[in-house]
Amino acid sequence: MRKQNYGYLIIILFSILTFFISPLQVLADSGTALEEAKAGARSAPDNLGLDGAMFTKADFSQYGSRFNSANLVDANLRTGGDSRAILMTSQPSQVGAIWSNLEGGNYVDITKKQTMSMWMYFGPKKHTDGKDFGDGMAFVLQKSSDGANAIAHDGSSIGTGESLGVWGIDDNRDMSTTAGIAATAIQNSWALEFDTHTNNDASPSNATYFDKGVSGQHIAYGYPGDSETYTRSGSSPVYLPIIGTYVSGGYYYRMNHEGTKQVDLHDGTWHHLTVTWDPIKFQATCVFNDKNPDGSIGTNPVEIDVPSVKAAEFGGYDNLSDHKLRWGFTATTGSSYEANLIAFESIPSSVEGDATPSITDTTQQKEVASNGTVNSNDQLAIKYNLKYDSGRDKWSNINAQVVLPENVTYQTGNSEDVIGSVDYGDGQGSEPIYASELTGTNTLDHILKRNLDSSDRGGPTTATITINGVANNVTTNTDVASVRSTIDSDTLIKDVDMLPFTILKSKPINLVLDKNNISVNPNKSAPITGTVSYVDGTAITNSEMTVHANLNGTDLDNFKMSNDDASGKLNFEIPADKLTEDTNILKVYVTDPDGNKTATSTVKISKRGALALKVDDYSFGSINQVASSILIPRKGDWKIVVDDSREKGSNPWNLSAKTGGLYDSGAKFNGNVIYKNANGIEKVLNNNSKTLIASGSKTQEGEQVTNVSQMWNDSEGLLLRSNGSNISGNYSGEMNWVLSDTI
Repeated sequence: MRKQNYGYLIIILFSILTFFISPLQVLADSGTALEEAKAGARSAPDNLGLDGAMFTKADFSQYGSRFNSANLVDANLRTGGDSRAILMTSQPSQVGAIWSNLEGGNYVDITKKQTMSMWMYFGPKKHTDGKDFGDGMAFVLQKSSDGANAIAHDGSSIGTGESLGVWGIDDNRDMSTTAGIAATAIQNSWALEFDTHTNNDASPSNATYFDKGVSGQHIAYGYPGDSETYTRSGSSPVYLPIIGTYVSGGYYYRMNHEGTKQVDLHDGTWHHLTVTWDPIKFQATCVFNDKNPDGSIGTNPVEIDVPSVKAAEFGGYDNLSDHKLRWGFTATTGSSYEANLIAFESIPSSVEGDATPSITDTTQQKEVASNGTVNSNDQLAIKYNLKYDSGRDKWSNINAQVVLPENVTYQTGNSEDVIGSVDYGDGQGSEPIYASELTGTNTLDHILKRNLDSSDRGGPTTATITINGVANNVTTNTDVASVRSTIDSDTLIKDVDMLPFTILKSKPINLVLDKNNISVNPNKSAPITGTVSYVDGTAITNSEMTVHANLNGTDLDNFKMSNDDASGKLNFEIPADKLTEDTNILKVYVTDPDGNKTATSTVKISKRGALALKVDDYSFGSINQVASSILIPRKGDWKIVVDDSREKGSNPWNLSAKTGGLYDSGAKFNGNVIYKNANGIEKVLNNNSKTLIASGSKTQEGEQVTNVSQMWNDSEGLLLRSNGSNISGNYSGEMNWVLSDTI
């Protein structure tokens, strides 16, 4: 299907109307309506083209000479061309009915979310010939056995006037039961009527009482084939055979309207209708005037409250076994008339898809709720999330006509700079959006490079359009209104209303720490104190201020400042067990509930007492070539010194070592470095695990130095064991020492 601007359609459409049925001056009236629309600065609505194979025109041939006035028409109101709209009626005494073609794949699947979005036109404010308007149109869901030929009828004639072609026929004063009236309606159906002519004349057999108690033009819904939809009035008729006529009495019926809303229908403007089927609630939600003809958000939307539909109203579950409902329109005129037109934005059997907005404040790392807040100068990601749900077609040639929120800066200094992206969520990469695609300070026109489709047909099912911007630095809290964007395509037109939000005025906070260098004794916590203040002098409420801290590269749990301290007083401790380094680096900042943030301050925390290890170079003795295993002693004066400046009574210290062995030009020494204790037990050192070689305790105040190597005799401690012959050379290696004070 091919999209075209409907403004062109309406201009031609109304001029042709005037020419074609000028005896009734319908065309002239329609032309006047267009001029009124122009005067009101309302542009004509955009819409999809229509595939004739998706609709079936009801056949009325079995009801005498009555013909079906409904047709798919092109921009010149001719049939058989590039269809742009459905023309239901255009002159007096017409009946029209057109239905979705189930065989062509056009239906409402009651197991899935389905959306029908359309524009409806009911005529100008006034006919130039002064005649009245009537009677209107009805949107119908049905499972009638008449199928694509469904129309209200009594077996020989079709319901006109107040019946709208869907409700029962009240032209027989002898009809004494509501069931009899209901039997002439479209069976197994639900209908939403758009009634432009009030029928409130209590007159038997004239079919003019359905709207008793309803004032003026209106929308209402009901079940045409249900006897409870009608209420009988009048009395038993008196018929005199001698004169062959009724002399008194007769029955007539009122229709029990549900969800009645009074609206202006024939006002020379197009009206938008969205019908959404909810498979979980088994319910149709209808919103009228939810969109203005220029595409903006509807000024006075009318929501029709429709409760859950009973399966019995469609003939029961057996009748719904294929999960398909036929949908379509009926319309009638009597002595009154009007041009009734319908154009579409979405047809569920073609493409069912969603477009939803969101805003991420990347500075505060939060999703912005509707009417939520962001700070001045915060980085924002404005997102439009497209999702393909179902349909026979691809969501193709998608053009995102985006209106971006105001008071946010999207422009860059270079038109080639990337300001956003489209991510299809399928791992195949994203496409860039360039600054050059901005058509204004807050408008963007981007054509997606890929179509969306169902996953079983191999296409991506989602697309997330992201535009990056910066909230302006405002001097007062600034409300940013919702703006409407349009996702336009060959197969679906969707509107996306961005969330409204507020930009808070800049409110800088200062954090001044009392000390940026702290020394603490071992096993003692480090106290952190300082002052938090607003630059403008606003009082600090401690319980509202959040402290963020990072110690040695690891984030600590956030916490609130204490109300036990004076206003603005920062006071907390870093526990001793978290001070794992000799010198610890703490970074801290504070935020308020609105996301205002202090600069990050840094504190250096040093431990006064600590363990230290000093090891000088060391070696083993030389040996001559031997074939047997021997011990090789240490050479020279080894110095393995533990310096303990911790508090007396601190945890014992442990010294361990490991090594990967000795090598000479890649050749490994045939033997191992070993540790031999005083009991003569040997342990081989390797790189797989640490070998404990010494331990000690802090038994005195101040510095306590232990020279581990002086505690060994010549046959104890670290030695080298040869396992046999070795190639002559100088062997060397690396020893890894580990000094710890953990239990």
